[in-house]
Amino acid sequence: MLEIIEGGLHTTVQDMGRQGGQCLGIPPSGAQDGFALRIANLLVGNSPGGPLIIRDDPGAAGLEITMAGLNVRAGSDLLVATTGADLGATVDGAPIPRWQAFMLRRGQQLAFGMAASGARAYLAIHGGIDVPPYLGSRATHVRGRFGGFKGRALLAGDILPIGRADSASKTLAGRQLRPELVPSYGREHQVRVVRGPEAHLFNAESETAFYATAWKLNPRSDRTGMRFIGPELGFRPGRPSYLNEEAGADPSNIVIDPGAPVGTIQVPSGVEPIVLGVDAPSVGGYARIGIVISTDMSIIGQIQPLQHASFVQISHDDAVAALKQQEALISQSSLVS
Repeated sequence: MLEIIEGGLHTTVQDMGRQGGQCLGIPPSGAQDGFALRIANLLVGNSPGGPLIIRDDPGAAGLEITMAGLNVRAGSDLLVATTGADLGATVDGAPIPRWQAFMLRRGQQLAFGMAASGARAYLAIHGGIDVPPYLGSRATHVRGRFGGFKGRALLAGDILPIGRADSASKTLAGRQLRPELVPSYGREHQVRVVRGPEAHLFNAESETAFYATAWKLNPRSDRTGMRFIGPELGFRPGRPSYLNEEAGADPSNIVIDPGAPVGTIQVPSGVEPIVLGVDAPSVGGYARIGIVISTDMSIIGQIQPLQHASFVQISHDDAVAALKQQEALISQSSLVS
């Protein structure tokens, strides 16, 4: 088991999320940075699961640690790995390596400080966090109060059960992601998108500005939506008056609430583009200027408040190629002992 000494700013149990619920208004939830969690699971010998959009296995559950503060104590010898943001993790005060499996001995304390780079770190434990699945996943949806550990963020005194360990798990200690594959989290980020279904509703100057701007992440962002501060975007004139009766006078409104997959970028009233996250509603009634490609949602998940992101338009074919490239990296061949 794993004892929570301090829960940190916001730490939740997450896997790769639940499928099949969006048609019922249930978000997938899961890791904001799926690449980091999947590599962490791979390092400790767990199932990494698959990408959110094309998988039949959510993978093992680990912990998503946002920005700062988690402190845990091992109740038994555990094979663990930390990936994602650099939160200055230590074991009994001594620094430990990121993106590498190691043994956390019974009674030892693993603590995370403030994020030096990136926004979310991940902790995987051999055997996985063994909380009850909800709708096929152990992912936490805090606002919905379901999944994970009691449907909430972790608190001091919580005791997390760990799944059965393989007797050979200790032999994986020291295994790491090849150094050249470790992501680097800077202060300026480039995020690839495909053009959105309603991009034509924005005027040409605004669509150009959307891609030319270094947008600043609003501190009010969360797993539901990442809000970006920048210039106001305008819409093309000449909207038929009958649409105002159906959708309202705001030109960003559209008549039918369309599906809103993870990564959808909506711009309500042309102010502050919102990238919908893994806890976002499954529909939305605002014009969609772009969709962040699935692989780059990991980048979105690692942007700190007030850091900048620029959006780069690519083709659907390039988006598929990026997904194939990422999936090739999430394999045993990317690890070294």
